[in-house]
Amino acid sequence: MEIDIQLIPVPLSPETLSERIVIVIDVLRATSVIVQAISEGATEIIPVETVKEAFEKAKAFPEGTTLLGGERNSQKIEGFDLGNSPKEYRSDRIRGKRIILTTTNGTRAFYLVSSGKEVLVGSFFNLRAITRYCLSRGEDLLIFASGDEGKFSLEDVVCGGMLIEKIAEEGGSVRLTDAAFASRILYERFKGNPIEAFYASHHGRDLIKKGFEEDLLYCAQSDISEVIPIFRQGAIRLYRE
Repeated sequence: MEIDIQLIPVPLSPETLSERIVIVIDVLRATSVIVQAISEGATEIIPVETVKEAFEKAKAFPEGTTLLGGERNSQKIEGFDLGNSPKEYRSDRIRGKRIILTTTNGTRAFYLVSSGKEVLVGSFFNLRAITRYCLSRGEDLLIFASGDEGKFSLEDVVCGGMLIEKIAEEGGSVRLTDAAFASRILYERFKGNPIEAFYASHHGRDLIKKGFEEDLLYCAQSDISEVIPIFRQGAIRLYRE
């Protein structure tokens, strides 16, 4: 198994993607929201790139079945039901509902990697489950760090490094690209204390300024969910064998 990580969120060729399982990571906060929502009983999450697209897509579904969630400039969007804080996505609010989600970085990432052999959703919440799934498949992997408005994102790469370490420790023979090796080294710097990476990152500091420090603490929790969300045909649903 070869493991690579995309350190900057740029488009990749369909040929490159089609040979690999892709794990999308946007720890602060889109993929944490998605894992949380699936864990709390949402039927599916439909990621879209624009606010206009979210409103238009919602019109296609029966009233009462669909919620709008997401952010712009880290804040809840006017007219939306939910923001981009994982704690908002509680079972009493979302169970049995479809969520149309748009965020600055994470939802766009799914369309950049939609040609992947499989496209999974990862965060600190479900890395153990993702590790087991990837080891069971034995396929080459690409971790796609969603980044911060097109730039390198410390927290996403640290999360990717944690996934790489888990797979390497449990799976024996893996080949790491230089980027994956660097990501694993970076994770070692924050091992046991991922919240430190959040406080050090540009996006983490920005969220604190905007009043979302509790989200950093929440998103740093490891292995609190066993769900494996998978992106297929424009929607993210719980993986079922």
